[in-house]
Amino acid sequence: MKTQIAERIAQALKKLEIHFPLEKIEVEFPKVKEHGDYSTNIAMVLAKELKNTPRKIAEELVAVLSEYKDFFQKIEIAGPGFINFFLEPSAYHEALKNVWDKNNELVLPNIGNNKKVLIEFLSANPTGPMHVGHGRNAVVGDVLARLLEKVGYQVTREFYINDHGVQIRTLGRSGQYYYKRLVGDINDEQLADDVYRGEYLEILVKKLKEEIKELVGDTLLIGKLLGEHLLEKIKVELERLDIRFDRYFSESSLYSKGKIDEMFEALKDKTYERDGALWFHSTLFGDDKDRVLRKNDGSLTYFSPDIAYHLDKFERNYDFYINVFGADHGGYIQRLQAAVEALGYETNRLEFILMQMVNLKRGDEKVGMSKRSGAYVTLGEVIDEVGPDATRFFFMMRSHQTTLDFDLELAKKHSSENPVFYLQYAHARICSIFNKLSEKGENDSLSEANLDLTSLDLPEELEMIKLLLKYPEVMMQAAVKREPHRIGFYLLEIAKLFQNYYTKGKLNPRYRVLEGEKEQIQAKFYLLTAIRAVLRLGFKILGVSAPEYMEAPEAEE
Repeated sequence: MKTQIAERIAQALKKLEIHFPLEKIEVEFPKVKEHGDYSTNIAMVLAKELKNTPRKIAEELVAVLSEYKDFFQKIEIAGPGFINFFLEPSAYHEALKNVWDKNNELVLPNIGNNKKVLIEFLSANPTGPMHVGHGRNAVVGDVLARLLEKVGYQVTREFYINDHGVQIRTLGRSGQYYYKRLVGDINDEQLADDVYRGEYLEILVKKLKEEIKELVGDTLLIGKLLGEHLLEKIKVELERLDIRFDRYFSESSLYSKGKIDEMFEALKDKTYERDGALWFHSTLFGDDKDRVLRKNDGSLTYFSPDIAYHLDKFERNYDFYINVFGADHGGYIQRLQAAVEALGYETNRLEFILMQMVNLKRGDEKVGMSKRSGAYVTLGEVIDEVGPDATRFFFMMRSHQTTLDFDLELAKKHSSENPVFYLQYAHARICSIFNKLSEKGENDSLSEANLDLTSLDLPEELEMIKLLLKYPEVMMQAAVKREPHRIGFYLLEIAKLFQNYYTKGKLNPRYRVLEGEKEQIQAKFYLLTAIRAVLRLGFKILGVSAPEYMEAPEAEE
């Protein structure tokens, strides 16, 4: 619809002998509903070039645009020169017929143009169960990947495995401790401060007792053994949320394949020695201070393999790279950008998404510790309690830039208070209507080409159509701004309009899909078909199922 309006503006400009490229004409949704369906600032954009007031330019444009009487119901000039458009219902009816492509799928904007993107997300340390913070990172990363694919990108999902260094050695010491306690060599009083605690580790060590027996004394190998098994458990939990990675990248491979040495060679002119340590001169590339790469004892800092990993990423030649990090990694952004620039790559190809914290709650009470993990409620426990659909959707209920309160009790409710239930029930209700229409034989002769939609003249029907036609813009903005939570908000708006429309049908026959003349029934059927398609598209991107039958909400029973 925005394109159609922009084309008419371009035609009007041409008639006025004003040359302005179509692709630069901006058409937006007014923030205030009373200001129209769409708006443009073209008059203000042209004012300097035409050496005229925006309002005078707007008046000339409106005089020409008013000729499109079958498209514009009313055109107003507001403020210094904004032009607000009110469209004829017939314009919306025709636009509704054009939401399908040749395969009867919803038309989607192709902003990716097959560009390749590597998105690294989650990358949880394989030292224990995932917590809810990991869950948010995993779901947001997965939804963003799905969204980017839908708008035309080639997406690779990557999980970086921290299987080298301090954490793996600590895991190895922990495994050795639990093994010795299992065979009676030590008691609880000998538990060291730097040992991972939790029933999950005791259970795993018991399961791997014989393998660990062969490795006692070599904490690194014990750590790698336990890490491999814990990573498999992580993969199983992710499968429950329908999250899969295209590649698991091992940190250890950076050492075995010489990537660490390659990184040092690439940065040799950007490093210097001081106090026995090797420093990266990162302040030359915008960092706030220089960074140590190798300590004076010869060991590497965490930053060194991080740089080597990003060197490997860029050598794989993607068009751009997205890192989904926890908020505690905010300090890494500047230094990694400095490293990428120092390696000779464009920093604008590397993006960062910082995930804020999750508070797990039951109503107003904060949820605390978990026996199984030893410190926190695990992601697996959340999935067990509320199911994968609610788990995924609730992680998407707020922007990743804000702290999220995850209410376990709300996520389990079978009522309209629960947003995921509310959405799924709207979809199931539409499916129920379709089943009844099928039984009546009313949906067997639907043809978009000659379908008459003029009977869709109720205010609520036009509101649904207007909102429905915004779906390409919503998808595009969610992708461009890397804000996939917008999709959930949008779906809830659609569901609310439909549910209100359906409820009015209990009192007013005009709102009932199953009653009226054949043309009216078919027009309503067509509208609900489009609504269901948009809901399903959103569900697919969010990774939420689309049930066709559900029990009535608790308030309606």
